[in-house]
Order: sequence, then structure tokens, then C-alpha cells
Amino acid sequence: MNKKLRITIIIAAAGLLLAAGVVYLLFFYYQFSAVTEQSAAQKTKPSPEQPSAGQTSVQPVSPLKTVEVKREDLIKMAAAFAERLGSFSNQSDCGNIRDLQIFMTAAMKAWAQKSVCEARAEQSNTTDYYGIITKSIYSEAKQFDGSAGQAEILVKTQRREQAKAAGGGAAFYQDITIKYLREGGVWLVDGAYWQEK
Repeated sequence: MNKKLRITIIIAAAGLLLAAGVVYLLFFYYQFSAVTEQSAAQKTKPSPEQPSAGQTSVQPVSPLKTVEVKREDLIKMAAAFAERLGSFSNQSDCGNIRDLQIFMTAAMKAWAQKSVCEARAEQSNTTDYYGIITKSIYSEAKQFDGSAGQAEILVKTQRREQAKAAGGGAAFYQDITIKYLREGGVWLVDGAYWQEK
């Protein structure tokens, strides 16, 4: 090893150690001191409702804030959903669909689980890579009814096939319609329909 390379490695190691020290101070040391100060302040404060021995105290829980979702928010959510749903590979074990299930209604989750099972049954050869990358290029609300809790968003996407042998296929454009349903104050995907290429 020449002298310049050794000096560069030493400087880089020193920089990493310095950065680690700063991260430690910012996240751990200051957080710990803030927690201990807060607990010390709570110990000195007399509690008006101190439970007697053998009783447990129940703290009131503040209700979750419900955030009003606007048309523009749903359009952005649909674009992100379409990109994740449409991007997959034969080696990801349907991760794109499984990851999105928290954003789906019960009916859509049933479809997703059925799709995952069918895809797993069909995938016999995963040694040759195949995948599709999907990017949203335009989205619009075809229907939005906030009071009824229903919406339909059209997402125009650009998709590209990726294969080990081909090194990347030509791009193609495909639209997807995503239907939303509000359940319990939360907007969930109730259907996703790819249009023919």
C-alpha cells in the first residue's frame, strides 16, 4: 500500500468515527438526558389521583385525529399504489401485492391473497430473472364523492419489462383504474383494474 492510500484510509476512518460520535450525541445522549429530566420532573409533581395500594390507575386516552383526505391526496396515493402494484419480479415472491394489503378493503385483500397463491403455483422457474418496473406519469380523479366515501382514480403508467437475457425491454404504456372506498374513516383500495395495453 502506498503512503497516499494509507493517509486517505486513515482520514476516512477518522471522519466515520467523528460522524458516529455526532450521531450518538444527537440521538442517544440528548434523548436520554431529556427522558431523565422529564421523569425527574414527574416525580417531584404531586399527582392528584394517586391510586392506593392494590389499585391500578387508568389514564385517559385521547382519540385519534381523523384527517380529511382530499381529492388531490387520493390521486397521489393512487399513483404510488399503482407503481408498487405494477412493479414486480419473479424472484420477489409477490412482495408487491403482500406489501400493499394494509391499504386494501377486505374484498381486495381476498383478491390479493388469491393472486399471490396463483402466482406462487405458476412460478416454477425463478433462476432466469424477469420483472416489470412501473412509473406513474399522470393521474386524475374520474369520480370523487367525499360524503359517500367513494372515489375512482385513473393512473397512466409507463412500464418496462426487465429480463436477464434481453437486458431490458421496450417501454409500454398502460392505464390502471383504482377504486377507493372509505371504511371507518380510512380510504382503502377496493379495486385495481389494468386496462389492455
